[in-house]
This record gives sequence, C-alpha cells and structure tokens, in this order.
Amino acid sequence: MLLGLPWPQFFAWALAVYLLLNGLFALIYFALGPRALSDSPMLESSRLATDFFFSVQTYGTIGFGHVYPATTAANLAVTLEAFVGLVAVALLTGMLFARFSQANHRVLFSDHAVIAPYQGGRALMFRMVNGRRSELIDVSVEVVLTLRQDEGTEAGNRAGAENRANPSLNNVGHTQHRQFLPLPLERSQVTLFPLAWMVVHPCSPESPFTRLNAAELAAHDAEVIVIFRATDEVSQQPVQARVSYHSSEILWERRFVPMYVRTGHQLAVDARLLHTTEALPETPVPRNA
Repeated sequence: MLLGLPWPQFFAWALAVYLLLNGLFALIYFALGPRALSDSPMLESSRLATDFFFSVQTYGTIGFGHVYPATTAANLAVTLEAFVGLVAVALLTGMLFARFSQANHRVLFSDHAVIAPYQGGRALMFRMVNGRRSELIDVSVEVVLTLRQDEGTEAGNRAGAENRANPSLNNVGHTQHRQFLPLPLERSQVTLFPLAWMVVHPCSPESPFTRLNAAELAAHDAEVIVIFRATDEVSQQPVQARVSYHSSEILWERRFVPMYVRTGHQLAVDARLLHTTEALPETPVPRNA
C-alpha cells in the first residue's frame, strides 16, 4: 500500500506514525511520574508537553541534555524508544529508497479494443502510447482471453440453462470456472517503443473471436487481459503494466483513427486520438450491368 500511495498521502502516513509513536512514549513517561525526568514541571499539562518533546529528542537521537531520565524505569523506556526509533527510521529509509528507485511507467492504453477488417480478414486490435520521455526497450505483450464456462452433471447443466434463462433461480447443480485462452499476436515483441504500438490479434479460424459473436462473448462474461513488460532505457528498471477489456469494451465493426502526424521532417503521435474510433465505411453496392 505504501509503495502505491501518492507522495502527499505517503508523507501524511509517515507523519501520522511519527506523531503516534512519540505520543505513545510521552504517555509512558507521563505515567512514570513527575520524577521520571529531570526538570519536569509539576503542572500536568506542561509535564505532558515536556514528555512529548523529550520523546521527540530521544526518537531523533538529538539529546539537548537539559532533560534526561532520572529513574531506572525512565531509562528502560528511553532504551526501548531508541530501539523503536532506529527500526522506524530504517524502515522509512528503505521505503523511500524503494519508491524513488521503482520505474513508474506512463504506458497509456486505448479505452476500447476493436474488431475490424485486417489483411482480408478481421482482427482484434488495441493500441498504446509511451507517455514518458525515456524510451522503453525489450518490449513484450501477452494477451489472454478469459471466458466463464458452466459445467457439471446433466441435471446441473439443465439447472445452469434454467438459471441463465431465469436469473432469479439459485445456481444449484452446476459449477462455473474461468477458461483462459492465449491469443496469438501478429507481433508480440518489439525492440524499441518510442511512440505508439498497435497490437493485433488476427482472427484465424481457430480464434475465439471467429467462433463467438458479441452476444456470445457477453454471455460468457468475456474479458481480454493484457500484460505489458519492458525495460526503462534510463533507469534499466523493469516496467510492467496491465489492462483489460471486458466484452462491453470491445467495439465491433469500428476502426481506430490514425494518430500519426508529421511536423516538418519529424513523425509524431497525437495522443489525444489514442481512444478515438470511427465506423467502417460502407461497402459500395456494385451496379448491375
């Protein structure tokens, strides 16, 4: 959780734990009595504040010297707090190092995948853009289709069919499981990913998108899971990203709008068009001779 929190929330958590630990040890010093620490005021409100700031000095190994433990119990409490402080600082330092060293990607995926004509057939397509200035190398993509399947005894299959026809019935007599089907890609690896990449799964006769239409995919609660792996060229750290497209997020008979633009002699990508699709042009009907 701490690795994934935004920086403001992370520092808020660190400050809260810091104040909580110092407050806890301040209460321990306060419970030991007014003679536990030297120069401790007799007024309880002032003594509690003195105990808190003494805890801060002990926790941070500051030690101004005008206040010090005066009893054995107070010395034991200081020993325990010094140990807790060392461990807490080590943990916070390690967490800060882990947050700074991890490679934060900005791989942007299209909101939808499309089923569109491709090389005389059809293909499942989605695209992505590298949103960072540093380039990604040794890039690979893995795509898997998951389908919900009902199976069981003959009575269970009948019950499953009845339940699908009438959702108010209990799912008794059949079981459900997820089927995972790897989708072969036209290209699953690229050496360099500087701009954009259109990932294509050609719909061959063996492809589930050839056997199943949109309604059947929705009935099977289909979902396309995408795993992206790469290496950041600058930090040499591994980069991973994941996205999924539910059957409702797969658009049929649409295509992506081209987003490559040329500025002078350079080719660039207009990332604002990443999610933009358009309907396929109507095929003209040939006139009779």
